[in-house]
Amino acid sequence: MTKNRIPFADPFSIPHLLVRPAPSRTEGPQGYMLRLAEANCLSLYELKQLGARYDPGWLRQNHLLPSHTLDPDLHAHINRMAELVQDKGRVWNQRQARFCPLCLMEEPVWKAGWELMFHDACPQHGVWLVDQCSSCGQAVPWRREHLLRCPCGADLRHEYPQAAPDNVRRLAGYLEMRLLGREGGDDFPILAGMTIEQVQRLIRFLGGYMDPISGPKPLKLRQAFSMQASWPVSSLAAEILAQWPLAFQDGWARMQGLGEGQKSGLKGVFKQAHTYLYKGLSESAFIPVRDAFEQWLSQHWKGGLSKRNRLAEQLLANAQWIPAQAAAREIGVSPKKLRAMVQDGLLDGQESFSSTGRRFMVVRRDQLDWVLTQLDNEITMGKAMEMLGLGKMRMRRMLKLLFPTARRVARLGPMPWCVPRNEVDEILSLTDGLPVVTIPEEEQVAFGHVLRYWTWTTEQVATLVDAVKAGQIKPQSVLVGAVGLSSWVFDRAQLKNWWSGLNSGKLTWMSIPEMARYLAIKDQMAYWLCQNGYVSAEKLGTNKELGSRVRIEDVERFRQAHVYRRDIAASLRTSSKKMGNLLAEAGIFPIRGHTVMPPRLAIYPATDELRRFLADLMGVAPSEVESRIKVNADSKCVVSVGSSHLLGNLAGSLSNGNS
Repeated sequence: MTKNRIPFADPFSIPHLLVRPAPSRTEGPQGYMLRLAEANCLSLYELKQLGARYDPGWLRQNHLLPSHTLDPDLHAHINRMAELVQDKGRVWNQRQARFCPLCLMEEPVWKAGWELMFHDACPQHGVWLVDQCSSCGQAVPWRREHLLRCPCGADLRHEYPQAAPDNVRRLAGYLEMRLLGREGGDDFPILAGMTIEQVQRLIRFLGGYMDPISGPKPLKLRQAFSMQASWPVSSLAAEILAQWPLAFQDGWARMQGLGEGQKSGLKGVFKQAHTYLYKGLSESAFIPVRDAFEQWLSQHWKGGLSKRNRLAEQLLANAQWIPAQAAAREIGVSPKKLRAMVQDGLLDGQESFSSTGRRFMVVRRDQLDWVLTQLDNEITMGKAMEMLGLGKMRMRRMLKLLFPTARRVARLGPMPWCVPRNEVDEILSLTDGLPVVTIPEEEQVAFGHVLRYWTWTTEQVATLVDAVKAGQIKPQSVLVGAVGLSSWVFDRAQLKNWWSGLNSGKLTWMSIPEMARYLAIKDQMAYWLCQNGYVSAEKLGTNKELGSRVRIEDVERFRQAHVYRRDIAASLRTSSKKMGNLLAEAGIFPIRGHTVMPPRLAIYPATDELRRFLADLMGVAPSEVESRIKVNADSKCVVSVGSSHLLGNLAGSLSNGNS
């Protein structure tokens, strides 16, 4: 058929249409006009030249609509579509057609949702819409002769679609339901109250600005009508809306992280994202979106807020990250000390640098109350020395022995030690209620005299304090004029007897070599256990010659919870190597650490799995396994004579030999 240009017709004239198909309740405006043109052997352009338009009055005038009383829902659909075409032309994708081949196969009707911007998936079949012909590789245009065929002649129903993400399908379904005048469901509560045009603007905003690789102007999408340009935007927006508000707030955190270490305001970090949130999305329907942003901003924004910023007044009162200067004033310390607290890990802080090299730090407001409590509960080492009546050298040596939680104000620089005040007060309160004397009795001795003339070691002094705390030995009175520990007065004979039973003052602690003898292992293995955290070791000072010590109770706890492969092998009368192979085949392996383990000795955790395995080998009940494992005390468990009375019987859960 030759296509001649038909003169423009009078808009009130009635074209002589040969076929008058009625529109469908789910059909889109462009799709219906194309179907109408094809039915009358006209092109879409020729139909429009005749004065045809998607308007309820024109459709009624040309007898394309049934009576309103017969199908009121269809009339409501046409009125809604016509109003959007007339007033909201930007919601429609008028440049390029897209479709679901599976839907066209079921019904040859171009659905209204396919004509919307960012409607990229089929809600019924969960597949991506198609906008390119696989035969010719060209985009499917609106101006074509046949509804179901590409201009190249290929049948659009034979296109092969691909599966789309579920959240994209749900978002497309929401858009379609709202377009058809139905409730959008509860899939995306944040979209409640928004028009279709507002939902599309939010999708463009989320899919553009929340994309970490977006360009400087992410809202200006080139060829937004094509699937290639719109699907990344709708996919990201769908994921954010499905996980609202966490995913939305994560997007702002990601943008803030890109500028980590650089001092900048809201505009410098977020560019135009936050500005568009208040100017481009200014309607009341977007209030929940702005509230979610402000909630994140008040809790996680690590930059400054200028007084000129319209957000500052409402956010500064609730901001979780505040400038270090303001935080220092709030808790009454200098900025230098506050910075030292951040460096020492007592307070979370973030430091950034401006383009001129100036430093800017923010700290968490919700931690200030705890820091203030800590400051009230801490005193310097010098003050603790004064209260306890100890010299500087002795206090330095026994500081961590008496106060394990003592800390430096900062890791770097000549910063003082801080000691918990309540721990100092606890020691001083041990003599509350005791009589006060001016001169000790002949059979008594002041502890200040002991500190000066009895040449006690630092550890012996600390052990005495622990013994007084535990009630093992008690002062009898307090000496007038003496301070702290020096004022304690003991019975001389009782104190000497206690000291004689100390065995170098190590009631609670033992050295690592002593631990090795106690566990019947080599020194090298004992050090390995401490290095890898199986037994906690505490350094006695920064000087290497002072060494480290371990608690006897920690060593005993380790011994009771572990068993040596040599002891298992001895109880089964086999070799240690063969025993190791059997255990490995059963999936039972010895302990490991981050450093190289010394050779020959293998230690296993005394687990229920190990007991059950050994019970099967021995033919006994799991509860009887422990009594079967024997230790050769003479060759494998040697304890020094001086400390044997402290260690007691070495019989344990998996070893009942005698020390």
